[in-house]
Amino acid sequence: MTTRERGQVFGELAEVYHRVRPGYPGELATDLLAAAGPGPVLEVGAGTGKATALFAAHDIDLTCLEPDPRMAAVLRRTVPGVPVIESTFERWTPDRGYGLVISAQAWHWVDRDRRDALAFAALAPGGLLAPFWNVYLVPDRDLHTALAEVDARHGLTGDHSPHSLHPDDIPGFTRPFAEQWPELAGIEALFTDLRTLRYRASRSYSPDEYRAHLQSISLYRMLDEPRRETVINDTVEVIEAHGATIDFAVHTFVALARRPT
Repeated sequence: MTTRERGQVFGELAEVYHRVRPGYPGELATDLLAAAGPGPVLEVGAGTGKATALFAAHDIDLTCLEPDPRMAAVLRRTVPGVPVIESTFERWTPDRGYGLVISAQAWHWVDRDRRDALAFAALAPGGLLAPFWNVYLVPDRDLHTALAEVDARHGLTGDHSPHSLHPDDIPGFTRPFAEQWPELAGIEALFTDLRTLRYRASRSYSPDEYRAHLQSISLYRMLDEPRRETVINDTVEVIEAHGATIDFAVHTFVALARRPT
């Protein structure tokens, strides 16, 4: 294991992270709160509050877990009044049964062997687990191909960069849960009512904005600084050569699983 844990590098640029990372559709919070029903809400890996603010706007009983004190400091400023516990999910003990457990772009950082049981223990009977992620798609085929060549040249093909997917790479329809979420295999042992929600949006970045965005991505943060700068410079040069803007179709996928009553 490296001395810098990949899941803990975001705090190195916490303010930049909050500025450049996209948020989530407003209806996502409305839909999840309606599906969960009454009860307190727990957010795992709240970061700087990109999703927290959506849920806090509903005036709910919300508690946030965020292990990085640098991210937690931004979270407390951006969503004041929401209790923030500086802890991983693995080291935290539930104080009550929650009606909804959410995790925005962070569930993959929780111990895969323990996270189902941890969520089960945190939820009240009938409570809803809802991790969700933004997936970036580059509709411009020429730009997508040129960026893929940069990634391949720098040995980044095995790890998905934010621009690695084209809309043709994911189906336009909702797949069966096990096919959509192979990384959640085994969740059916504890949970029921497994299903997927999808929301669609768009996002555009200028070269400078995308440079800052890449600086906030763990794949790039884990590179040594000279290599990171070279890769990002080459990526930005491609964007500048293709109209000086990178446009994304952003799909937000939600995995829903309910603790049986």
